[in-house]
Amino acid sequence: METVIIGERGQVTIPKRWRDKLGMKPKSPVVLELRENGILIKPSVTVTLREFSEDFIAELEKADTLRKGEKAEIHHKWKRK
Repeated sequence: METVIIGERGQVTIPKRWRDKLGMKPKSPVVLELRENGILIKPSVTVTLREFSEDFIAELEKADTLRKGEKAEIHHKWKRK
């Protein structure tokens, strides 16, 4: 357990050895959860998104091996969410 001081803007410093253990670097996103007995701070999971060109998408569609109706079924399933 560590005791830290809350700064004027509500900031706290996570001890370096804890950041090192969790692989937290400067500017790393974290998740805050308000709990009955306090606040839970944990590293956030991030996902890198890629942007695809229209030409690349056309190539993928040309190589598409889905059976007739499968593509529509998949689109229908994921558009509901």
